[in-house]
Amino acid sequence: MSFLNPLMLFGLGAVSIPIIIHFLNRRRFRKIVWAAMKFIQLSVDKNQKRMNIEDLILLILRCALLLILALAVARPAWRDSALGSFGLAKVSSVILIDNSGSMGMSDGIETRFEQARKAATDVVDSLPTGSSAAVFLASDAAQPLLGEPTHDLNLVRKVIREAKLSDRSTEMYAPLQTAIETLRGRAVVQKEIYVITDGQLNGWRQLGDIQTLLKTANSDPNENLRAHLILVGRKEEQNVAIADLSLASGLSPVGRPLRFEVTVSNEGIEKAQNVKVTLQVDNGAPVDQLVIPNIPAEESRSVSLFARLDSDIWHSVTAKISQDRMPFDDSRTLAVRGIKEIKALLVDGDPGQEPREAESFFLRHALTPVPFAERAEYFIKPELITASEIARIRFDDYDVVVLANVTALTEAQSQLLERYVRRGGGLLVFPGARISPTYYNQTLHRILNLLPGTYGDSVGDEEQDQEYLTLQTRNYDHPIVSLWRNQNSGTLASARFYRRFEMRLPAEEEETTNKTSGAKVVLRFSDESPAMMEKIYGLGRVVQFASTADIEWNDLPVRPAVVPLIHRTLAALVLHRDQAANLPVGQPFLRRMHAELIGKNARVTSPIHEGDNRDLTKVEMNEGVPFIHYGATDHAGLYEVELDDPPTVLKFSTQPDPGESSLAELAEGDLEEIRKVASVSERKPNASIRQLVAKHRVGAEFWMPLTILMLLVAGAETFLAQWFSRSK
Repeated sequence: MSFLNPLMLFGLGAVSIPIIIHFLNRRRFRKIVWAAMKFIQLSVDKNQKRMNIEDLILLILRCALLLILALAVARPAWRDSALGSFGLAKVSSVILIDNSGSMGMSDGIETRFEQARKAATDVVDSLPTGSSAAVFLASDAAQPLLGEPTHDLNLVRKVIREAKLSDRSTEMYAPLQTAIETLRGRAVVQKEIYVITDGQLNGWRQLGDIQTLLKTANSDPNENLRAHLILVGRKEEQNVAIADLSLASGLSPVGRPLRFEVTVSNEGIEKAQNVKVTLQVDNGAPVDQLVIPNIPAEESRSVSLFARLDSDIWHSVTAKISQDRMPFDDSRTLAVRGIKEIKALLVDGDPGQEPREAESFFLRHALTPVPFAERAEYFIKPELITASEIARIRFDDYDVVVLANVTALTEAQSQLLERYVRRGGGLLVFPGARISPTYYNQTLHRILNLLPGTYGDSVGDEEQDQEYLTLQTRNYDHPIVSLWRNQNSGTLASARFYRRFEMRLPAEEEETTNKTSGAKVVLRFSDESPAMMEKIYGLGRVVQFASTADIEWNDLPVRPAVVPLIHRTLAALVLHRDQAANLPVGQPFLRRMHAELIGKNARVTSPIHEGDNRDLTKVEMNEGVPFIHYGATDHAGLYEVELDDPPTVLKFSTQPDPGESSLAELAEGDLEEIRKVASVSERKPNASIRQLVAKHRVGAEFWMPLTILMLLVAGAETFLAQWFSRSK
């Protein structure tokens, strides 16, 4: 037996109070001699034994009364006995309801999430009288509906009925950790956690850590925690999903055909046939479509669809397939801003004698890959100057500045370049034989903190063609090169690099400020050394290459991959703030705004809003910078942000985790591992949740029987005190 409020046991000392009073009262007397004293003395001597017994009985009852009161307040409990006959095994519980995207799977009658809500209600109905419950929605995070256990079970039922499905991914470790922390230290005999989920394998990637977490909680004698896994939904064998949607070039000029890459995956066990994929702009009629004849089981196919933007505002581009029983992954939306033009300043450090000899010759053609007659109308407007002409240029007049084999800039020009990038400009740096590594390393990197890394020695020999490096062939994780994950997009590995500079990221010990942190490798050579690095600096971005922009040290400029690589790099430099417009589901939207909008209200329309329903947020200062923040991004699709005075419209979208489309479930071996630390049951239409969980409940509190006993003792003491004091 143990006590849930052990500090109250100090109240046992109160048992001594009646005893002390009894002895004190025995000493309170005065001797009075009077005539009838002899007769009274004879009467007392005659009844002394009976009176002592009566006083002793009352003393024992009063001591027992205080003893029982102290024990009742200390809440004694037996934890290891099934004492259900008393009906006193109160439970403090946390109910975790999986509301991830896969819970939207329907069996034709109801979704898994609807089944989960019914199961959660059954759990509440099964709780013993006087129990308490907290409710969390579980996905890749625990979202509290009732963050603390409440005894108002009608309120618990209400929040369960009103719980909403989301499109978030699943990861059960974090919700379970939250549930354990919620119950930690609570003074109850039994603590229970209910995890109601479809058992999708994607949510149990940390199964080993989950086992350790529950085992540790179960082994704590002060916690007495029991976990229950309740599985809902039947196994599904078919699901086709849009796994990815991306703008191939990264740039979105107005009025020009834009290529969008759509990846469709078949998560089922049978091949999918004649899958129709459509593309639409701003929820209009489809502007392009294509039928994929065959997608084998557990494989994917990528297709290219084309669309045009008619204005330089924010647009939505949505790819769709036919809706199936898991609807959340049957469409995917991008927020895309139309671009009228991009002004690029090319600073050529080696102009040569003829145009073809210029350092920037191939770069200029990669930026404008159209016939000469069409260049005037092309949206990218490159302007070529030499290093000596920088003095007459205002960097702020351009969207991006390119330094191609430029020896060095003056101190004043370097300061202006740093300010330009910090205020939102883009900088692209190509080295060459004419550069001063000392200038780039000392001034631009160490002093101004502008470059992602430093240039080391130049290695290789451009005069021969037998020894060279190529670019990496896999692990295209950076957004600039993610296009080449798709084999249909060609390859970067065909380019040969005969000479290059060794580039180094800042050493960890040198990263003492935020300014020097955040540098990333975009692309590597075949020997794993960096070929391309980038860094966000202030509101701008810098990309640094290890080899030349012309064909003097490499042949990348004459390879087919150079145009998409340069255009995607340009997009990263010019539109890097817009990259925050396409987020994973659940990630907050955060965007820097103009100072004139500080304090202004913003109306947010989400994918689930209907009619005139809107959420409100406000432009507020964050670390001295005006930002707009919106965190309710649990649903995939397009969000629209509107501000007045001046009228401002922003759009952003959220995309679901492709892993959430998987039909893989916990295998029997996985369930056996879970059974070592939790009970596992499956909700069936005719099954009783009460029967499933009640057999695992042990222990009972005994404060109520003690309270009843205390009242009986108090009544007996009162009755006997009156009875003993009656006239005899």
